[in-house]
Amino acid sequence: MFWLNADLPTRIWKLHREDCIYCKPEETQSKGLGRMKSYGGWFSFETVKEAYEFYKSQDERYVWQPCKVCRPDKI
Repeated sequence: MFWLNADLPTRIWKLHREDCIYCKPEETQSKGLGRMKSYGGWFSFETVKEAYEFYKSQDERYVWQPCKVCRPDKI
C-alpha cells in the first residue's frame, strides 16, 4: 500500500510506501484522511499507478514527488 500526502501550501504531492518513517497519515484540523481539507490530505492507494492517476486528475500546478527515503517509484 502507498500513501499520497497532498500538501496544498507547498503544492507538493509526495508518495510514500506505508512503512516509510515519514509516512504518518492522520486526520488533523487542517489535513484530511481520505479527503481534502484546508492544508491538503492523505490518500491511500494499492499501486503507484493509481496514486499517480489521482494526482494527475487534480490541479496541474501541483508537483509529483516520490519520497527520496522509501523510494516507492523503485518497487
